[in-house]
Amino acid sequence: MDRGWYLRLGVVVAAILGALFLLLQTGHRAGWFGDHEAVTAAIREDRVGELGGVDSFFAWLVRKVDRQITPGLDIQGGLRLMYTVDMDAAIEDRQRARAQQLLRRLGERLDIIAEGEAPDEAELERIRARVQAQIGDTDSRLVVLNFLSADTAQADMGQVDHDLISRFGDLAEVSRAEQASELAAGSASAGSRESLTGAGFEPNAFGGLLLEVVSGAAQGQRRLIRSNNATTIRLAAPLEQAVAPGDRFRVLRPPHVRLRLQEESIEELRTVAVNQAQETIKSRIAELGISEANVRSRDIDINVEVPGADESRFQQIRDIISQTARLEFKICDDGNSFIADLPARDLPDGVQRQASPGVQAGEGRTVTDNYLFVDSAGPCPEGVTPPDGETQCTARQRLLGFVRQLHAEGRVPDGRQLALGRMPVDMGDAADAVGWRTYLLYDQPPNGSDAVGGEHLEDASVGTDPQSQQPVVLFSMKTEGARLMAELTQGNLQRRMAVVLDDEVKSAPVIQSRIGQNGQITLGSFRDFQAIQREARDLVIVLRAGALPAPIIAQNEQLIGPTLGQDSVQRGAMGALIGIALVLLFMAIYYEVAGLVADAMVLLNLLLMMAIMAFFNNDLTLPGIAGIALTVGMAVDANVLITERIREELRMGKSARAAVDQGFGRAFWSIFDSQLTTFIAGVVLFQYGSPEIQGFAKTLMIGIATSLFTGVFCSRVMFDWIVRGLRVSRLRVG
Repeated sequence: MDRGWYLRLGVVVAAILGALFLLLQTGHRAGWFGDHEAVTAAIREDRVGELGGVDSFFAWLVRKVDRQITPGLDIQGGLRLMYTVDMDAAIEDRQRARAQQLLRRLGERLDIIAEGEAPDEAELERIRARVQAQIGDTDSRLVVLNFLSADTAQADMGQVDHDLISRFGDLAEVSRAEQASELAAGSASAGSRESLTGAGFEPNAFGGLLLEVVSGAAQGQRRLIRSNNATTIRLAAPLEQAVAPGDRFRVLRPPHVRLRLQEESIEELRTVAVNQAQETIKSRIAELGISEANVRSRDIDINVEVPGADESRFQQIRDIISQTARLEFKICDDGNSFIADLPARDLPDGVQRQASPGVQAGEGRTVTDNYLFVDSAGPCPEGVTPPDGETQCTARQRLLGFVRQLHAEGRVPDGRQLALGRMPVDMGDAADAVGWRTYLLYDQPPNGSDAVGGEHLEDASVGTDPQSQQPVVLFSMKTEGARLMAELTQGNLQRRMAVVLDDEVKSAPVIQSRIGQNGQITLGSFRDFQAIQREARDLVIVLRAGALPAPIIAQNEQLIGPTLGQDSVQRGAMGALIGIALVLLFMAIYYEVAGLVADAMVLLNLLLMMAIMAFFNNDLTLPGIAGIALTVGMAVDANVLITERIREELRMGKSARAAVDQGFGRAFWSIFDSQLTTFIAGVVLFQYGSPEIQGFAKTLMIGIATSLFTGVFCSRVMFDWIVRGLRVSRLRVG
């Protein structure tokens, strides 16, 4: 035998050994080697050191290699979930971030703040007196800079040049208007919340409108307002708060620059958001000790399959996955009179206005905190449906419906948002009764610092509050997050900072001193200890796994029982085994020695197929089993072509060695062409098929690749050993 044959043999042996190693974990999971349940429990509870012998090896294998074939849902049942990434929310977040960053950069160019420093509240007000940033809807993707100063508008607009815009890399200028244009004029009447109409209002106009007092007590005052529809402007607050009764005013479209997020950045944002959401969901499921989940994405849809999940874990897995875990730290605007000024007649039944005096709103300043409160279930707001099996909406639904109405009507002050938080309710014996209240929060930090969120988190754990002895969530920030947190808290001392998770205010402590790398989240000591502890543990899971980059919307949730799989698998597996056995028997009888070689290659092909599936952590489904059975037939087809070519050469009187050489040489391209066309069909099925079809296509494509290797390369090694190593002069090929 020549040296080249030994090299080829080495490749075959290495492939076999590698395949066996990759399949060890699958055999361990099936119970063939070691105690799978004991190893899984030890890994989950971090006591691997207690294991010994074979179990210790498999614990290492699971933690370091983690390659296995997982039975699919149709085989063992489990949980199937489908979600869609809310790209509108992701785009809106990007718009808000760019609006805040533009204001900060303009503050530097207008010499209001030093370069690289965050503005304090007074400096930020000076910036906003000259330029304000608004965002359009997610379809428009606009960020509009409105220049409000009559004296400096054109000069201020000149600072928005190519260098400033290009620094962000994802903004492009759409248009700019250097002169203000008058749209309407009127006179204020007392006690009204008037709507202004006029022919100058463009349909779907966006970019902010400027209310300017022409004559009266507030002459010269300018205030940015917004349009609610095509031809009407509704003031964001009662008219007498903007101008005094009898004052004459006019409505202008101020000088402005419109910028739009570029399509390339939106596509990049979509890709990143989906990939991050996919990885985050995988991490969250892994934190629960589940290693065999299958998470895959297509466009903005994410499909999650958790084989083996039973009904007892269904709710926990679903809740853990669906939590956006968007952790945000926002400053409360406790000094704002918005809630106090809401007319009592506008409050729906059940929505109360309450007040807490003596709330810190800055160093040396205390105010009365006014908020909306709902303490019980009741009639549903318009467009809201009660929970399943209920006839009334919860307290949260009732309050949230009114809050959304206030936002939709444009009555919430610009740059603010109303968020909801839990609040204990005194209901006698029901010590854990909970109502809901509102918090008025700044959209962006009022001192102009960058926002701090869950993406800046490094780690989280469950701890105990030394004062209340209740469970809390302790967290630590990354280096950049610690810097931003210090910047945020230093500029807002003695003000309340709301810890907001998934749009719910978990706590709102007063910032007593600068906070750096470490902090804690209080979950409310008025509830049952066990309930708080469970919530703390679940929150730690989602925070440690990472916040979702954008909310996900549940599209379909199914708990699939294993009975269908057990019955179907027995029949499907039996059919596949019978088919494979008949093929092997036929080849051995009809082609004799060449048939035995083909049988060996079929078995090797099956081994390599399963190993590759284990390497990619594929799940094995019923369509996948069908794909394996089909691949066996195709693998045999390659050997049939080679054997028939060898038979033809032998009939022409050539020696066994020459017949083998010529047979492989002439059959290769026929085999390659047929396998390539089938592989292309598999690619199409995988790209456009349903998840079940994808399972079939995946095994088909893997099988084609392995059958080429075994049918052409490995079988040639075996034939060469027969005709060269054993020096067989008469090759029996049937």
